[in-house]
Amino acid sequence: MELIIKQATILSSTSSFHKKKMDIHIKNGKIENIQKKLDIPPKAKVLEGKNLHCTIGLMDIGTHNGEPGFEHRETLASLCKAAKAGGYTKILPFPNTFPYIQTKSDLQYLIQKGKENGLQILPIGALSQDGKGVDIAEFYDMFSAGAIGFSDGLRACENSGLLMRALLYVKTFNGIIIHHPDDKTLREKGMVHEGFISTTLGLKGVPSIAELAHVQRDILLQEYTNSRMLIHAISSKEAADLLNKEKKKREKLFVSVPYLNLIATDKKIEDFNVDYKVRPVLREEEDRKSLVKALQNQTIDAVVSNHTPIDEDGKKVEFPYADYGAGGIETAFIATLEVLQDKIEMDVLVSAFNEGPRKIFNLPVPAIEVGQEAELCIFDTASKHTFLTSFSGSANNPFLGKTFSTQIKATILGNEMYLAS
Repeated sequence: MELIIKQATILSSTSSFHKKKMDIHIKNGKIENIQKKLDIPPKAKVLEGKNLHCTIGLMDIGTHNGEPGFEHRETLASLCKAAKAGGYTKILPFPNTFPYIQTKSDLQYLIQKGKENGLQILPIGALSQDGKGVDIAEFYDMFSAGAIGFSDGLRACENSGLLMRALLYVKTFNGIIIHHPDDKTLREKGMVHEGFISTTLGLKGVPSIAELAHVQRDILLQEYTNSRMLIHAISSKEAADLLNKEKKKREKLFVSVPYLNLIATDKKIEDFNVDYKVRPVLREEEDRKSLVKALQNQTIDAVVSNHTPIDEDGKKVEFPYADYGAGGIETAFIATLEVLQDKIEMDVLVSAFNEGPRKIFNLPVPAIEVGQEAELCIFDTASKHTFLTSFSGSANNPFLGKTFSTQIKATILGNEMYLAS
């Protein structure tokens, strides 16, 4: 397919056209030309908008996937469609499926499914065998088969010795451990943030110290091993404040945050809205502002969708019995722009969705330059539309029915092209 993108502001720090408004010609999966104004070839499609922007394809860390084992929630085909609709060209799914992703064949299956569905899947292999937190998995075998990192997803590692051994092991091949801080002995049966709203609703709360305790430990382990580590999906002011101080001393320590924790608080569950029952929990406004500040000063390297598809049976129950998780890969980017683009420089905000994640994993950052393969996300910040239908296999996205002023217009990965209808 041949495409002309008209008058798009390019947001790509590696491009000589960064922050410039240009016409872009895509042909045979490559960037054919970039000029102030281009003639339109006879057979080319034209993409226009009121305030178009063109950046490199987005990359999501820790996407939750249903295949294999939970296809009633999400298949790889539906996940890839949803990801492309959200502007993503790369996703890094967690290993929490059935069977657990911990063998060469498991990884190759995911990688191949990505190719079949026009998306690059870079799978995360298991941290512990079967996710039980007892013995470390076979890291090097998985690394050789294409695992980009190792994690047990949102299942935190309580065994500090195991986590230390894992960090030392991956250091031998410059691998990375992805760990979500959540001390379950402190969280216990908490299901929402511990505060005024949890008390008002009569729900057991999750204290911030449950996150902070693991963040402190993880910083010490990373410092001791001098290995690469991503502290994944923080949610609290206390964690953000500590990392603001400590991260600048450690070039191998990285931090991510779920987009919902940047734009929403526990007020969303005042009416027991199960679509906002997520992990990590949504906390108070003070926490949200601290996370935004940490993103502004680039303590936070990546914003993630925390996409967790849950079927109807898991959500259409009373709040205490509902499953954790919200669909988000289609709305993470546009919803974050909607709320934060007036508070954070656009290029800094966009970078947390594409360049930042790539740098964590030592992946090359594509350049928007003539002759390069096209790996692009094109969005319009003045395209009012209502998010009515999800490509995901589950309908637990809290923004269904929400009207946005920003829309993903196209996602391009080589010859694969998604165009919004």
